[in-house]
Amino acid sequence: MDTVTLLLLILVTLYIGAWVFIRRNPAAERRGIVPYGPTIMVKTQVGKVLVDKLAAPRRFWRAYATLSKVIVFGLMIFITGLLLWQMTLISNIPRESALGPQYILGIPGLNPIIPIGYGIIALIVCIFIHEAAHGILARVNDMDIKTTGLLFLVFPIGAFVEPDEGQLSNAGKRERSDVYAVGAATNFILAVILAVVLAFSLLGGVQASYADNPVIVTVTGNSPADRAGMGMGMVIIDMDGTPIENINDFFTFNGTDPGTVMNVTIVQKDGERIISLVSGVLIESAFSGQPAYEAGIRAGMLVEKVEGVTIRSLADFNAVMDDTVPGQLITVSTLSYDPETDAWNGAPTNHTLTLGEGPLPKGYMGVTTSMSGMGVNTPDNVLGFLKEPYRNSETPGDYVMDTLRFLALPFLGLSPMPSELTWLFESNGILQGDAFWILVNLVYWIFWMNLMIGLTNALPAVPLDGGFLFMDAMDSIVKKVNRKADEEQRRRTVGSITSWMALLILFMIIWQFVGPRL
Repeated sequence: MDTVTLLLLILVTLYIGAWVFIRRNPAAERRGIVPYGPTIMVKTQVGKVLVDKLAAPRRFWRAYATLSKVIVFGLMIFITGLLLWQMTLISNIPRESALGPQYILGIPGLNPIIPIGYGIIALIVCIFIHEAAHGILARVNDMDIKTTGLLFLVFPIGAFVEPDEGQLSNAGKRERSDVYAVGAATNFILAVILAVVLAFSLLGGVQASYADNPVIVTVTGNSPADRAGMGMGMVIIDMDGTPIENINDFFTFNGTDPGTVMNVTIVQKDGERIISLVSGVLIESAFSGQPAYEAGIRAGMLVEKVEGVTIRSLADFNAVMDDTVPGQLITVSTLSYDPETDAWNGAPTNHTLTLGEGPLPKGYMGVTTSMSGMGVNTPDNVLGFLKEPYRNSETPGDYVMDTLRFLALPFLGLSPMPSELTWLFESNGILQGDAFWILVNLVYWIFWMNLMIGLTNALPAVPLDGGFLFMDAMDSIVKKVNRKADEEQRRRTVGSITSWMALLILFMIIWQFVGPRL
Protein backbone atom coordinates (compact mmCIF):
# COMPACT_ATOMS: atom_id res chain seq x y z
CA MET A 1 0.00 0.00 0.00
CA ASP A 2 1.46 3.39 -1.00
CA THR A 3 1.86 6.25 1.48
CA VAL A 4 -0.95 8.39 0.04
CA THR A 5 -3.47 5.53 0.21
CA LEU A 6 -2.41 4.70 3.78
CA LEU A 7 -2.75 8.33 4.86
CA LEU A 8 -6.20 8.59 3.26
CA LEU A 9 -7.29 5.36 4.97
CA ILE A 10 -6.15 6.75 8.34
CA LEU A 11 -8.03 10.03 7.75
CA VAL A 12 -11.23 8.19 6.76
CA THR A 13 -11.00 5.98 9.86
CA LEU A 14 -10.51 9.01 12.13
CA TYR A 15 -13.40 10.80 10.40
CA ILE A 16 -15.79 7.88 10.90
CA GLY A 17 -14.80 7.73 14.56
CA ALA A 18 -15.43 11.49 14.93
CA TRP A 19 -18.81 11.20 13.18
CA VAL A 20 -19.94 8.39 15.50
CA PHE A 21 -18.71 10.30 18.58
CA ILE A 22 -20.55 13.48 17.53
CA ARG A 23 -23.74 11.56 16.79
CA ARG A 24 -23.76 10.06 20.29
CA ASN A 25 -22.61 13.15 22.20
CA PRO A 26 -25.35 15.71 23.12
CA ALA A 27 -22.65 18.19 24.16
CA ALA A 28 -21.46 18.38 20.55
CA GLU A 29 -24.93 19.35 19.36
CA ARG A 30 -25.11 22.11 21.99
CA ARG A 31 -21.89 23.49 20.54
CA GLY A 32 -23.35 23.43 17.02
CA ILE A 33 -21.47 20.34 15.81
CA VAL A 34 -23.94 17.84 14.34
CA PRO A 35 -23.97 15.00 11.80
CA TYR A 36 -25.69 15.99 8.57
CA GLY A 37 -26.10 12.88 6.44
CA PRO A 38 -22.56 11.52 5.96
CA THR A 39 -21.06 14.95 6.65
CA ILE A 40 -20.29 16.84 9.84
CA MET A 41 -21.87 20.28 10.10
CA VAL A 42 -20.19 22.91 12.27
CA LYS A 43 -22.68 25.74 12.97
CA THR A 44 -21.47 29.17 14.09
CA GLN A 45 -22.74 32.74 14.42
CA VAL A 46 -19.45 34.23 13.14
CA GLY A 47 -20.41 34.56 9.47
CA LYS A 48 -23.65 36.45 10.15
CA VAL A 49 -21.82 39.74 10.72
CA LEU A 50 -19.91 39.35 7.44
CA VAL A 51 -23.11 38.54 5.51
CA ASP A 52 -24.77 41.67 6.93
CA LYS A 53 -21.85 43.83 5.78
CA LEU A 54 -21.87 42.31 2.31
CA ALA A 55 -25.65 42.86 2.00
CA ALA A 56 -25.34 46.61 2.67
CA PRO A 57 -25.56 47.87 -0.97
CA ARG A 58 -29.16 46.69 -1.30
CA ARG A 59 -29.92 48.44 -4.60
CA PHE A 60 -27.02 46.62 -6.24
CA TRP A 61 -28.07 43.24 -4.88
CA ARG A 62 -31.70 43.68 -5.97
CA ALA A 63 -30.53 44.47 -9.51
CA TYR A 64 -28.20 41.48 -9.30
CA ALA A 65 -31.10 39.26 -8.20
CA THR A 66 -33.18 40.39 -11.19
CA LEU A 67 -30.31 39.49 -13.54
CA SER A 68 -29.92 36.17 -11.69
CA LYS A 69 -33.52 35.22 -12.36
CA VAL A 70 -33.07 35.85 -16.08
CA ILE A 71 -29.89 33.74 -16.06
CA VAL A 72 -31.41 30.85 -14.11
CA PHE A 73 -34.55 30.63 -16.25
CA GLY A 74 -32.29 30.65 -19.33
CA LEU A 75 -30.15 27.87 -17.83
CA MET A 76 -33.33 25.99 -16.89
CA ILE A 77 -34.49 25.94 -20.51
CA PHE A 78 -31.00 25.04 -21.77
CA ILE A 79 -30.28 22.16 -19.38
CA THR A 80 -33.80 20.69 -19.73
CA GLY A 81 -33.51 20.89 -23.52
CA LEU A 82 -30.07 19.27 -23.34
CA LEU A 83 -31.44 16.37 -21.32
CA LEU A 84 -34.27 15.91 -23.83
CA TRP A 85 -31.77 15.96 -26.71
CA GLN A 86 -29.57 13.40 -24.95
CA MET A 87 -32.62 11.16 -24.58
CA THR A 88 -32.77 10.92 -28.38
CA LEU A 89 -29.15 9.74 -28.52
CA ILE A 90 -29.39 6.97 -25.93
CA SER A 91 -30.18 4.30 -28.52
CA ASN A 92 -26.90 5.06 -30.31
CA ILE A 93 -24.74 4.53 -27.20
CA PRO A 94 -23.34 0.98 -26.96
CA ARG A 95 -23.80 -0.83 -23.66
CA GLU A 96 -20.02 -0.96 -23.15
CA SER A 97 -19.78 2.84 -23.41
CA ALA A 98 -22.50 3.60 -20.85
CA LEU A 99 -21.41 5.72 -17.90
CA GLY A 100 -21.52 4.23 -14.42
CA PRO A 101 -23.70 5.66 -11.62
CA GLN A 102 -20.60 7.07 -9.89
CA TYR A 103 -20.52 9.79 -12.56
CA ILE A 104 -23.73 11.28 -11.09
CA LEU A 105 -21.86 12.20 -7.93
CA GLY A 106 -19.97 15.48 -7.84
CA ILE A 107 -17.69 14.32 -5.02
CA PRO A 108 -13.94 14.44 -5.73
CA GLY A 109 -12.40 10.98 -5.62
CA LEU A 110 -15.72 9.12 -5.86
CA ASN A 111 -16.44 10.53 -9.31
CA PRO A 112 -13.64 9.03 -11.45
CA ILE A 113 -13.04 12.18 -13.50
CA ILE A 114 -12.82 14.67 -10.60
CA PRO A 115 -9.31 14.72 -9.05
CA ILE A 116 -9.23 14.84 -5.26
CA GLY A 117 -6.89 17.83 -4.84
CA TYR A 118 -8.27 20.21 -7.46
CA GLY A 119 -11.79 18.88 -6.91
CA ILE A 120 -11.88 19.58 -3.16
CA ILE A 121 -10.64 23.16 -3.60
CA ALA A 122 -13.10 23.77 -6.44
CA LEU A 123 -16.00 22.29 -4.46
CA ILE A 124 -15.24 24.48 -1.45
CA VAL A 125 -15.23 27.60 -3.66
CA CYS A 126 -18.49 26.54 -5.36
CA ILE A 127 -20.44 25.86 -2.21
CA PHE A 128 -19.07 28.92 -0.40
CA ILE A 129 -20.13 31.43 -3.06
CA HIS A 130 -23.44 29.62 -3.66
CA GLU A 131 -24.42 29.71 0.00
CA ALA A 132 -23.04 33.22 0.54
CA ALA A 133 -25.21 34.50 -2.32
CA HIS A 134 -28.32 32.93 -0.74
CA GLY A 135 -27.45 34.48 2.61
CA ILE A 136 -26.81 37.96 1.23
CA LEU A 137 -30.14 38.10 -0.61
CA ALA A 138 -31.94 36.76 2.46
CA ARG A 139 -30.60 39.70 4.46
CA VAL A 140 -31.30 42.17 1.61
CA ASN A 141 -34.95 41.06 1.85
CA ASP A 142 -34.95 41.31 5.68
CA MET A 143 -34.94 37.59 6.37
CA ASP A 144 -33.00 36.33 9.37
CA ILE A 145 -30.01 33.99 9.14
CA LYS A 146 -30.05 31.34 11.84
CA THR A 147 -26.45 30.11 11.50
CA THR A 148 -23.49 29.88 9.17
CA GLY A 149 -20.78 27.25 9.16
CA LEU A 150 -18.72 24.57 7.48
CA LEU A 151 -19.39 21.06 6.13
CA PHE A 152 -16.80 18.31 6.50
CA LEU A 153 -16.57 14.97 4.68
CA VAL A 154 -13.04 13.92 5.75
CA PHE A 155 -11.95 17.25 4.24
CA PRO A 156 -13.88 20.54 4.45
CA ILE A 157 -16.15 20.41 1.40
CA GLY A 158 -17.95 23.71 1.72
CA ALA A 159 -19.70 26.37 3.71
CA PHE A 160 -23.38 27.02 4.31
CA VAL A 161 -25.71 29.86 5.24
CA GLU A 162 -28.94 28.81 6.95
CA PRO A 163 -31.77 31.32 6.37
CA ASP A 164 -34.87 31.21 8.53
CA GLU A 165 -36.98 28.67 6.63
CA GLY A 166 -40.25 30.00 8.03
CA GLN A 167 -39.53 33.55 6.88
CA LEU A 168 -38.35 32.26 3.49
CA SER A 169 -41.55 30.22 2.96
CA ASN A 170 -43.79 33.11 4.01
CA ALA A 171 -41.94 35.77 1.99
CA GLY A 172 -43.42 37.27 -1.19
CA LYS A 173 -42.63 35.61 -4.50
CA ARG A 174 -40.19 38.33 -5.57
CA GLU A 175 -38.20 38.16 -2.33
CA ARG A 176 -38.25 34.35 -2.28
CA SER A 177 -37.20 34.06 -5.92
CA ASP A 178 -34.37 36.52 -5.27
CA VAL A 179 -32.93 34.16 -2.68
CA TYR A 180 -33.36 31.02 -4.80
CA ALA A 181 -31.99 32.49 -8.05
CA VAL A 182 -28.71 34.02 -6.89
CA GLY A 183 -27.01 30.77 -5.85
CA ALA A 184 -27.02 29.04 -9.24
CA ALA A 185 -26.56 32.33 -11.11
CA THR A 186 -23.47 33.24 -9.05
CA ASN A 187 -21.92 29.84 -9.81
CA PHE A 188 -22.63 30.37 -13.51
CA ILE A 189 -21.29 33.94 -13.58
CA LEU A 190 -18.06 32.89 -11.85
CA ALA A 191 -17.71 30.01 -14.34
CA VAL A 192 -18.00 32.42 -17.29
CA ILE A 193 -15.45 34.81 -15.73
CA LEU A 194 -12.98 31.98 -15.11
CA ALA A 195 -13.41 30.64 -18.67
CA VAL A 196 -12.48 34.09 -20.01
CA VAL A 197 -9.51 34.33 -17.62
CA LEU A 198 -8.37 30.86 -18.67
CA ALA A 199 -8.58 31.53 -22.41
CA PHE A 200 -7.34 35.10 -22.64
CA SER A 201 -5.19 35.74 -19.58
CA LEU A 202 -3.57 32.47 -18.56
CA LEU A 203 -3.37 30.76 -21.97
CA GLY A 204 -3.36 33.81 -24.22
CA GLY A 205 0.40 33.75 -24.80
CA VAL A 206 1.02 30.00 -24.63
CA GLN A 207 2.63 28.50 -27.73
CA ALA A 208 2.84 24.84 -28.77
CA SER A 209 5.92 23.00 -29.99
CA TYR A 210 5.45 20.45 -32.81
CA ALA A 211 2.08 22.17 -33.24
CA ASP A 212 0.80 20.07 -36.17
CA ASN A 213 2.47 16.72 -35.48
CA PRO A 214 0.40 13.86 -34.00
CA VAL A 215 0.98 13.51 -30.27
CA ILE A 216 -0.18 10.43 -28.39
CA VAL A 217 -2.94 11.24 -25.89
CA THR A 218 -4.18 7.69 -25.18
CA VAL A 219 -2.74 4.20 -25.48
CA THR A 220 -4.99 1.13 -25.37
CA GLY A 221 -3.97 -1.45 -22.81
CA ASN A 222 -2.30 -4.62 -24.24
CA SER A 223 -2.30 -3.08 -27.72
CA PRO A 224 0.79 -3.16 -29.98
CA ALA A 225 1.57 0.42 -28.94
CA ASP A 226 1.24 -0.44 -25.25
CA ARG A 227 3.46 -3.53 -25.54
CA ALA A 228 6.07 -1.50 -27.41
CA GLY A 229 6.24 1.14 -24.67
CA MET A 230 4.44 3.99 -26.43
CA GLY A 231 2.90 6.52 -24.06
CA MET A 232 1.08 9.81 -23.67
CA GLY A 233 3.08 12.87 -24.69
CA MET A 234 5.18 11.19 -27.38
CA VAL A 235 5.24 13.18 -30.64
CA ILE A 236 5.41 11.11 -33.83
CA ILE A 237 7.73 12.55 -36.49
CA ASP A 238 8.45 9.51 -38.69
CA MET A 239 6.92 6.10 -39.42
CA ASP A 240 9.09 3.55 -41.22
CA GLY A 241 11.07 6.28 -42.99
CA THR A 242 8.03 8.32 -43.97
CA PRO A 243 8.02 11.81 -42.41
CA ILE A 244 4.85 12.46 -40.38
CA GLU A 245 4.35 16.23 -40.43
CA ASN A 246 0.67 16.43 -39.56
CA ILE A 247 -2.18 14.28 -38.32
CA ASN A 248 -3.40 13.51 -41.84
CA ASP A 249 -0.01 11.92 -42.59
CA PHE A 250 -0.58 9.66 -39.59
CA PHE A 251 -4.09 8.53 -40.61
CA THR A 252 -3.13 7.93 -44.26
CA PHE A 253 0.25 6.29 -43.57
CA ASN A 254 0.47 3.36 -45.95
CA GLY A 255 3.29 1.33 -44.50
CA THR A 256 3.88 -2.26 -43.58
CA ASP A 257 1.33 -5.06 -43.78
CA PRO A 258 -0.86 -5.62 -40.71
CA GLY A 259 0.90 -7.75 -38.10
CA THR A 260 4.41 -6.82 -39.22
CA VAL A 261 6.83 -4.57 -37.35
CA MET A 262 7.40 -0.90 -38.18
CA ASN A 263 9.79 1.65 -36.70
CA VAL A 264 8.31 4.85 -35.30
CA THR A 265 10.49 7.86 -34.51
CA ILE A 266 9.15 9.81 -31.56
CA VAL A 267 10.17 12.92 -29.67
CA GLN A 268 9.49 13.41 -25.97
CA LYS A 269 10.78 15.67 -23.21
CA ASP A 270 14.08 13.80 -22.85
CA GLY A 271 14.82 13.62 -26.58
CA GLU A 272 14.29 11.58 -29.74
CA ARG A 273 14.27 7.80 -30.13
CA ILE A 274 12.98 4.97 -32.34
CA ILE A 275 10.38 2.47 -31.13
CA SER A 276 9.51 -0.74 -32.97
CA LEU A 277 5.90 -1.85 -32.79
CA VAL A 278 3.42 -4.04 -34.66
CA SER A 279 1.52 -2.18 -37.37
CA GLY A 280 -2.19 -2.49 -38.07
CA VAL A 281 -5.68 -1.17 -37.47
CA LEU A 282 -6.64 -2.33 -33.98
CA ILE A 283 -10.17 -3.21 -32.91
CA GLU A 284 -10.48 -1.03 -29.79
CA SER A 285 -13.93 -2.34 -28.91
CA ALA A 286 -16.60 -4.53 -30.47
CA PHE A 287 -20.06 -3.70 -29.17
CA SER A 288 -22.15 -6.57 -27.88
CA GLY A 289 -25.09 -7.43 -30.12
CA GLN A 290 -23.65 -5.63 -33.15
CA PRO A 291 -22.61 -7.35 -36.42
CA ALA A 292 -18.86 -7.53 -35.72
CA TYR A 293 -19.31 -8.97 -32.24
CA GLU A 294 -21.87 -11.52 -33.44
CA ALA A 295 -19.37 -12.62 -36.10
CA GLY A 296 -16.65 -13.28 -33.51
CA ILE A 297 -14.63 -10.06 -33.81
CA ARG A 298 -13.27 -8.94 -30.45
CA ALA A 299 -11.29 -6.07 -28.98
CA GLY A 300 -7.53 -6.56 -29.36
CA MET A 301 -7.66 -8.05 -32.88
CA LEU A 302 -5.95 -6.41 -35.87
CA VAL A 303 -7.88 -5.97 -39.11
CA GLU A 304 -5.97 -7.73 -41.86
CA LYS A 305 -8.43 -7.44 -44.77
CA VAL A 306 -11.95 -6.22 -45.48
CA GLU A 307 -13.55 -7.63 -48.63
CA GLY A 308 -10.13 -8.78 -49.80
CA VAL A 309 -8.52 -5.32 -49.44
CA THR A 310 -5.41 -5.28 -47.22
CA ILE A 311 -5.86 -2.71 -44.43
CA ARG A 312 -2.60 -0.88 -43.73
CA SER A 313 -4.02 2.35 -42.32
CA LEU A 314 -7.14 3.87 -40.81
CA ALA A 315 -7.68 5.60 -44.15
CA ASP A 316 -7.77 2.18 -45.88
CA PHE A 317 -10.33 0.88 -43.39
CA ASN A 318 -12.55 3.95 -43.69
CA ALA A 319 -12.34 3.96 -47.49
CA VAL A 320 -13.59 0.37 -47.71
CA MET A 321 -16.37 0.95 -45.17
CA ASP A 322 -17.48 4.14 -46.94
CA ASP A 323 -18.40 2.01 -49.96
CA THR A 324 -20.69 -0.31 -47.99
CA VAL A 325 -24.42 -0.12 -47.28
CA PRO A 326 -26.59 -1.47 -44.45
CA GLY A 327 -27.58 -5.08 -45.06
CA GLN A 328 -24.47 -5.85 -47.12
CA LEU A 329 -22.70 -9.15 -46.48
CA ILE A 330 -18.93 -8.67 -46.07
CA THR A 331 -15.89 -10.69 -45.04
CA VAL A 332 -13.39 -9.36 -42.52
CA SER A 333 -10.05 -11.08 -41.81
CA THR A 334 -8.42 -10.47 -38.43
CA LEU A 335 -5.18 -11.32 -36.63
CA SER A 336 -5.21 -12.27 -32.95
CA TYR A 337 -2.47 -11.79 -30.37
CA ASP A 338 -0.46 -14.93 -29.59
CA PRO A 339 1.05 -14.72 -26.07
CA GLU A 340 3.56 -17.50 -26.88
CA THR A 341 5.14 -15.53 -29.73
CA ASP A 342 4.17 -12.09 -28.37
CA ALA A 343 2.96 -11.17 -31.86
CA TRP A 344 -0.05 -10.79 -34.16
CA ASN A 345 1.50 -12.78 -37.03
CA GLY A 346 -0.48 -16.02 -36.95
CA ALA A 347 -2.97 -17.27 -39.52
CA PRO A 348 -5.83 -14.81 -40.12
CA THR A 349 -9.40 -15.64 -39.11
CA ASN A 350 -12.22 -14.89 -41.54
CA HIS A 351 -15.50 -13.44 -40.24
CA THR A 352 -18.64 -13.11 -42.35
CA LEU A 353 -21.12 -10.49 -41.16
CA THR A 354 -24.14 -8.55 -42.35
CA LEU A 355 -23.67 -4.84 -41.81
CA GLY A 356 -26.26 -2.98 -39.78
CA GLU A 357 -27.50 0.58 -39.70
CA GLY A 358 -25.46 3.16 -37.81
CA PRO A 359 -25.38 6.91 -37.31
CA LEU A 360 -23.86 7.44 -40.80
CA PRO A 361 -25.33 6.52 -44.21
CA LYS A 362 -23.10 3.47 -44.69
CA GLY A 363 -22.74 -0.06 -43.36
CA TYR A 364 -22.16 -0.37 -39.61
CA MET A 365 -19.95 -3.04 -38.01
CA GLY A 366 -20.22 -1.85 -34.41
CA VAL A 367 -16.52 -1.36 -33.65
CA THR A 368 -14.10 1.41 -32.74
CA THR A 369 -10.59 1.38 -34.18
CA SER A 370 -7.18 2.96 -33.85
CA MET A 371 -3.74 2.66 -35.40
CA SER A 372 -1.92 0.02 -33.31
CA GLY A 373 -3.73 1.28 -30.21
CA MET A 374 -2.54 4.89 -30.44
CA GLY A 375 -5.04 7.68 -29.86
CA VAL A 376 -3.56 10.88 -31.25
CA ASN A 377 -4.23 14.58 -31.53
CA THR A 378 -2.02 17.58 -32.26
CA PRO A 379 -0.49 19.93 -29.66
CA ASP A 380 -2.21 22.82 -31.44
CA ASN A 381 -5.62 21.14 -31.10
CA VAL A 382 -5.04 20.15 -27.48
CA LEU A 383 -4.15 23.75 -26.62
CA GLY A 384 -7.07 24.98 -28.73
CA PHE A 385 -9.55 22.98 -26.63
CA LEU A 386 -8.66 25.29 -23.73
CA LYS A 387 -7.46 28.45 -25.40
CA GLU A 388 -9.91 28.79 -28.31
CA PRO A 389 -12.80 26.35 -27.81
CA TYR A 390 -14.94 28.24 -30.36
CA ARG A 391 -12.33 28.84 -33.06
CA ASN A 392 -14.15 26.62 -35.58
CA SER A 393 -17.71 27.51 -34.51
CA GLU A 394 -19.98 29.03 -37.14
CA THR A 395 -23.55 27.95 -36.38
CA PRO A 396 -25.48 27.88 -33.08
CA GLY A 397 -25.15 24.09 -33.17
CA ASP A 398 -21.37 24.41 -33.46
CA TYR A 399 -21.26 26.61 -30.36
CA VAL A 400 -23.33 24.11 -28.38
CA MET A 401 -21.17 21.16 -29.45
CA ASP A 402 -17.91 23.03 -28.80
CA THR A 403 -19.20 24.01 -25.35
CA LEU A 404 -19.96 20.37 -24.59
CA ARG A 405 -16.51 19.36 -25.84
CA PHE A 406 -14.91 21.98 -23.57
CA LEU A 407 -16.82 20.51 -20.62
CA ALA A 408 -15.92 16.95 -21.67
CA LEU A 409 -12.14 17.45 -21.49
CA PRO A 410 -11.90 15.44 -18.24
CA PHE A 411 -13.59 12.50 -20.00
CA LEU A 412 -10.95 12.75 -22.74
CA GLY A 413 -8.08 12.53 -20.26
CA LEU A 414 -7.31 16.24 -20.68
CA SER A 415 -8.28 17.41 -17.23
CA PRO A 416 -7.34 19.80 -18.56
CA MET A 417 -3.62 19.23 -19.20
CA PRO A 418 -1.80 16.05 -18.05
CA SER A 419 1.82 16.50 -16.96
CA GLU A 420 2.94 14.22 -19.83
CA LEU A 421 1.82 16.90 -22.31
CA THR A 422 2.89 20.11 -20.59
CA TRP A 423 6.45 19.94 -21.99
CA LEU A 424 4.97 20.76 -25.41
CA PHE A 425 3.79 24.20 -24.32
CA GLU A 426 5.63 27.36 -23.32
CA SER A 427 4.15 30.25 -21.37
CA ASN A 428 5.37 33.83 -21.72
CA GLY A 429 4.00 34.84 -18.31
CA ILE A 430 5.62 35.15 -14.89
CA LEU A 431 4.76 31.58 -13.90
CA GLN A 432 6.51 28.80 -15.79
CA GLY A 433 6.60 25.02 -15.76
CA ASP A 434 4.67 23.04 -13.17
CA ALA A 435 3.55 26.13 -11.22
CA PHE A 436 1.88 27.55 -14.32
CA TRP A 437 0.00 24.35 -15.11
CA ILE A 438 -1.09 23.86 -11.50
CA LEU A 439 -2.72 27.29 -11.72
CA VAL A 440 -4.31 26.45 -15.10
CA ASN A 441 -5.67 23.14 -13.78
CA LEU A 442 -7.05 24.80 -10.65
CA VAL A 443 -8.80 27.57 -12.61
CA TYR A 444 -10.25 24.99 -14.99
CA TRP A 445 -11.66 22.83 -12.17
CA ILE A 446 -13.14 25.78 -10.30
CA PHE A 447 -14.75 26.80 -13.61
CA TRP A 448 -15.96 23.25 -14.28
CA MET A 449 -17.42 22.62 -10.84
CA ASN A 450 -19.15 26.02 -10.73
CA LEU A 451 -20.76 25.43 -14.10
CA MET A 452 -21.91 21.92 -13.16
CA ILE A 453 -23.36 23.09 -9.83
CA GLY A 454 -24.97 26.11 -11.49
CA LEU A 455 -26.59 24.00 -14.22
CA THR A 456 -27.69 21.30 -11.79
CA ASN A 457 -29.31 23.78 -9.42
CA ALA A 458 -31.10 25.44 -12.33
CA LEU A 459 -33.05 22.25 -13.12
CA PRO A 460 -36.82 22.69 -12.59
CA ALA A 461 -36.97 19.99 -9.92
CA VAL A 462 -37.69 20.53 -6.23
CA PRO A 463 -35.68 20.61 -3.93
CA LEU A 464 -33.18 22.31 -6.26
CA ASP A 465 -33.21 26.11 -6.45
CA GLY A 466 -34.57 25.96 -10.00
CA GLY A 467 -37.40 23.75 -8.76
CA PHE A 468 -38.61 26.39 -6.31
CA LEU A 469 -38.35 29.10 -8.98
CA PHE A 470 -40.32 26.87 -11.36
CA MET A 471 -42.96 26.29 -8.68
CA ASP A 472 -43.48 30.02 -8.09
CA ALA A 473 -43.58 30.64 -11.87
CA MET A 474 -46.23 27.90 -12.29
CA ASP A 475 -48.24 29.42 -9.45
CA SER A 476 -48.29 32.79 -11.23
CA ILE A 477 -49.29 31.16 -14.53
CA VAL A 478 -52.06 29.06 -12.98
CA LYS A 479 -53.35 32.11 -11.14
CA LYS A 480 -53.67 34.00 -14.43
CA VAL A 481 -55.09 31.10 -16.45
CA ASN A 482 -57.65 29.94 -13.89
CA ARG A 483 -58.74 33.07 -12.05
CA LYS A 484 -61.69 31.29 -10.44
CA ALA A 485 -59.56 28.71 -8.64
CA ASP A 486 -59.20 29.25 -4.91
CA GLU A 487 -55.84 29.06 -3.15
CA GLU A 488 -56.19 25.38 -2.23
CA GLN A 489 -57.07 24.36 -5.81
CA ARG A 490 -54.18 26.40 -7.16
CA ARG A 491 -51.81 24.86 -4.62
CA ARG A 492 -52.84 21.32 -5.63
CA THR A 493 -52.49 22.11 -9.34
CA VAL A 494 -49.07 23.69 -8.91
CA GLY A 495 -47.96 20.83 -6.64
CA SER A 496 -49.02 18.28 -9.25
CA ILE A 497 -47.21 20.10 -12.10
CA THR A 498 -43.98 20.53 -10.14
CA SER A 499 -44.03 16.93 -8.86
CA TRP A 500 -44.43 15.52 -12.37
CA MET A 501 -41.71 17.83 -13.67
CA ALA A 502 -39.32 16.70 -10.91
CA LEU A 503 -40.05 13.06 -11.75
CA LEU A 504 -39.46 13.73 -15.45
CA ILE A 505 -36.11 15.38 -14.73
CA LEU A 506 -35.11 12.50 -12.45
CA PHE A 507 -36.10 9.97 -15.11
CA MET A 508 -34.11 11.77 -17.82
CA ILE A 509 -31.00 11.83 -15.62
CA ILE A 510 -31.26 8.17 -14.62
CA TRP A 511 -32.00 7.17 -18.21
CA GLN A 512 -28.58 8.51 -19.28
CA PHE A 513 -27.04 5.66 -17.27
CA VAL A 514 -29.69 2.95 -17.55
CA GLY A 515 -30.90 3.37 -21.14
CA PRO A 516 -27.73 2.19 -22.94
CA ARG A 517 -27.67 -0.98 -20.81
CA LEU A 518 -31.16 -2.13 -21.81
